[in-house]
Amino acid sequence: MNEELKALLIGLGLNEDQVQNLANEGVVTIEDLKLFSEQDIKEKTGAGLVTVRKIVATLFPKIENPVPTTAMSFSADVLPEIPSEESWLNALRAGGVLKVEQSTVISAIRAALANKVGLYDLPSKLLKAMENFADSNAEPVSVKEFFAIRKQLARKSYADIFEAIDGLDGSFVTDTRKNAFLKKVDELLWPAIVSFYDQLKAWNETWQQGASNPAMMMTVVTTVMAGGKLPSGMMAVPPETGTLRDEADALNDGINKVFSGVGAQIAAALAYEASSIKKMLENTQLPSMIGVANREQMLRTLKADVPATYPRLETNLSKFVLGVLKVKDIADGDEALQYFTSLHMLGAQIPWDKLGKSNTLNMGRQL
Repeated sequence: MNEELKALLIGLGLNEDQVQNLANEGVVTIEDLKLFSEQDIKEKTGAGLVTVRKIVATLFPKIENPVPTTAMSFSADVLPEIPSEESWLNALRAGGVLKVEQSTVISAIRAALANKVGLYDLPSKLLKAMENFADSNAEPVSVKEFFAIRKQLARKSYADIFEAIDGLDGSFVTDTRKNAFLKKVDELLWPAIVSFYDQLKAWNETWQQGASNPAMMMTVVTTVMAGGKLPSGMMAVPPETGTLRDEADALNDGINKVFSGVGAQIAAALAYEASSIKKMLENTQLPSMIGVANREQMLRTLKADVPATYPRLETNLSKFVLGVLKVKDIADGDEALQYFTSLHMLGAQIPWDKLGKSNTLNMGRQL
């Protein structure tokens, strides 16, 4: 469970065992706890009614006061939404690869994460496993799937995304250029993203240290997230956001360096290729062709480091970076306070330790 939430619950009257009971039910953040009713909290913790109602009144008082009032309702997420898979690909086809736009930034993140979890190695591993399984059982390979995968592995034209650029085809997207681009991501993009989050976390911690007590801090955060204004004298004034804006500028600089030269085109090609591989893996017949029962066993057999949390990591990291890029458009004052609070909550859900050095890319195999 989140240490801040744990401290808050203990401060409101729960003991360690009661807090652990909630953690055992999957409660990690305040958002998780909001899924519980007053009766749920009472049943899971065994706490007294007064304690339970103090928790409810502090964390989500609207549950206790459904009568319409002048209080602000909870606002929609103020962070930018990432485009869907289809709209992202359409943006690339429309020429978005020519500039560092939203679709291009998402391309870089998807490509680099795909490389980290070994996604680009899966087609060659799958072909080898299919051939070995067929040999061991004295059976021919499945011609349609086997050679379709081999074609994808051996010849990549990227025609769908490069149709707007005359003269740009698959022969331009070499392993050398791919490795050079991913090296830039490792050395420039990841450190800049992590540096911004570290600064954001420090800003949030400084703000919390000015709170008179955890319960009051949580009330303030809830008020901010709902789009309301901070009551005067409630707590210490939030820290200045200048350092956060400086770190956001540094991230912009890092992105510009990553996409220098032909980085945008290489990123688009890699991300498009990753999308194609993920689509290929949706074929429900593939597991049986290597002698396993389901997709999960297939990935384990292929020693593919593609965790179940991969899609969420990709989505949250993309949204976080796009959120940082929008910082320059956020006005000072309550708007900035709400925005940076939302950004910090999103960043807290990202496993930052996963952003280490990328695996060596080896995509030029010929079978």
